[in-house]
Amino acid sequence: MTQAQRLTQLLEKPRQKLLNGPLTRGAMHAARRAGELRHARAFHPRGRTFEAEFDLVRPARIEGAIGACAYRAQARLSKAVSTPGQFPDILGLAFRVHGVGETPLDVALATAKRPPVARHMLVPSGSFTHAFYSSLLPYRIGERRMLIGAQAEHGSHDVPADVNELLHAAPLVFRILVAEPRGPWVDIGLLTLTAAVGDDPHFDVVRNSLPQLQPVGWLNRLRGPVYRASQRGRDET
Repeated sequence: MTQAQRLTQLLEKPRQKLLNGPLTRGAMHAARRAGELRHARAFHPRGRTFEAEFDLVRPARIEGAIGACAYRAQARLSKAVSTPGQFPDILGLAFRVHGVGETPLDVALATAKRPPVARHMLVPSGSFTHAFYSSLLPYRIGERRMLIGAQAEHGSHDVPADVNELLHAAPLVFRILVAEPRGPWVDIGLLTLTAAVGDDPHFDVVRNSLPQLQPVGWLNRLRGPVYRASQRGRDET
């Protein structure tokens, strides 16, 4: 065993104790309280949901985690802080792909930048379609760690960062991409938002993942409990 492996093993137990203890409980309490106060999601409370289609055309780039196909999907565009009108905000693009396994696949992205360091950082944007979206945190895809990204198809009309503008924005087409932490982004398919709908699904990227396509890392492990705490806070008001 190498020195690095021994150090990792030594740190794993206290890290797990922290994650399963005060850190997780504190994050869950804050999310639940935010949901209660807002009478809505703690994160990205204002948005618009769409019926969608995810057309995966290059499965080899995600090591065959799911097969090439046009899948039924749902998508949601949102604002994290709910700034008024068209004021810039951290924008979100979440989507759910049906028919890929025992559970659907949920992916949640937020506005960032394409370069290696900036793809891990939240960046406000004033447009839903003139922005780059990133998962920020890595996924294990097959045997590799990769990020998932999205960008509106070249030439898409501008949709300002105003939730009201989304009602009649469809159809919208986003290119879905993947990249290793310091590697180039490569296209894997298209996500087409076809029509705005009234449904408001609860996205959970931890619970709704696949054996060969899973979020990894301790921050990602916090997301599932925090999402569910926020939903309980909203539902109980």
